[in-house]
Amino acid sequence: MLMRRLFPLIVILAASLLYLKRETILHPFQQIEHSGRVASKKYTATALDTTYIDRSQITVQAVLDTLSPPIVTHGSIRPGSSFFIEMRSVGFLPTEIDRIVRASRKMFNLKKVHPGQKYAIYKTPGGSLDSLALSLRGDRLLKVRRDGDQFHAVIDTLPYVLTYHVTSGTIGQSLFVSLQSEGADPELATHLAHIFGWEIDFFTDIRMGDHYAILYEKKSYENGRSILGRILSARIFTRGKEYYAFGYEAPNRPRSYYDLHGKSLQKSLLRAPLSYSRIASNFSWKRLHPITRHYAPHLGVDYAAPYGTPVKATGDGVVVAATRGRANGKYIKIRHNRSYTTYYLHLSRFAKGIRKGKSVRQGQVIGYVGSTGLAKGPHLDYRIKVNGRFVNPRTINLPSKDPIRKRDMVSFGRIRDACLVKLYEGTLDGDRAKTIMVSEPTIYYEDQLPALF
Repeated sequence: MLMRRLFPLIVILAASLLYLKRETILHPFQQIEHSGRVASKKYTATALDTTYIDRSQITVQAVLDTLSPPIVTHGSIRPGSSFFIEMRSVGFLPTEIDRIVRASRKMFNLKKVHPGQKYAIYKTPGGSLDSLALSLRGDRLLKVRRDGDQFHAVIDTLPYVLTYHVTSGTIGQSLFVSLQSEGADPELATHLAHIFGWEIDFFTDIRMGDHYAILYEKKSYENGRSILGRILSARIFTRGKEYYAFGYEAPNRPRSYYDLHGKSLQKSLLRAPLSYSRIASNFSWKRLHPITRHYAPHLGVDYAAPYGTPVKATGDGVVVAATRGRANGKYIKIRHNRSYTTYYLHLSRFAKGIRKGKSVRQGQVIGYVGSTGLAKGPHLDYRIKVNGRFVNPRTINLPSKDPIRKRDMVSFGRIRDACLVKLYEGTLDGDRAKTIMVSEPTIYYEDQLPALF
């Protein structure tokens, strides 16, 4: 008699536990211990949370399932397989698979899975499907949850462990090769070239024996994948001079990199408009032309590069010419402001949409290397005119963008000093090539770099 009176209460309690447990079920790929910050940005197609409990759906088996841990099956999409085949192999009915595909359609087409995508399936002890998770490209995760006869899907970001590392060493053949030889991610070289690109030309300025140190984040995901996070700070020693970079995001301003004194490393113009193999000809007031064989001024720098190499606008501006000349071949002229104008000569073709009057952004591809006009081989003749006079693009003192504002200098200084401590910590035993894990910088100031602190 007592059990009959208590049974409805037990059923409601068990149903509540079943509801609360649904989120804990959806933690796929738990193969590493969580100790870092977890991303939680979601894109929801259907509201998943509900406080309504349909008692008609509550059965003794559901109560028992609530009191037992789920059965988890891990797997990955095999070459030549499909989502349908994989789900059938673990016991899903065709009608269930169809409902899952339909529920996920707005977020991800499950008919287009690719080999290697990992999945985790969660079943109740009674054998019925509760939920599944499928890894997508990048750090995204598709979660599908059963709710009676219906399925609801949501895209989330994979939880990750955030760690901090310092990679340092001496440059040998190149920075890329040096990083690769010590087992560090060579992508760091690309990041450094972008950060210091306005101060250092990594094709011509870097020398064997130069030193580097990089403090950066690393994200390790539950599926075993690791990727680089942000570069927090870096130091390059080349040609007898030290260059520093510190990432900082001031309130209402985009994240950027600054030197020790808060001066922006980003210039109004890039140092070079392309990735090149060598300099074929320098700026000169008297040069023997390789085709005409006459001496004449060469008012730009010839960057030799493979045919079709993308050419980028070195600064924000407006295209005032995108045409063809007998000597210049196909060329583009961009006015950046009242003082600065840049020229890009001997192009093979213009990028889509590039025409007179078009606004362009710094780093935007505007054309491709060629040998049109008076040119012996594929190269880019890049020229800068300042206040109506051509200047050497390799030696010009480029103007910086906005520095740290005075009201933000205290905050920037604290972050800079915290990063400096970690950089030096990673190089205490000299410039021997190595990568070490360090603790996170310890100074916290308001909401600056929330992922760092």
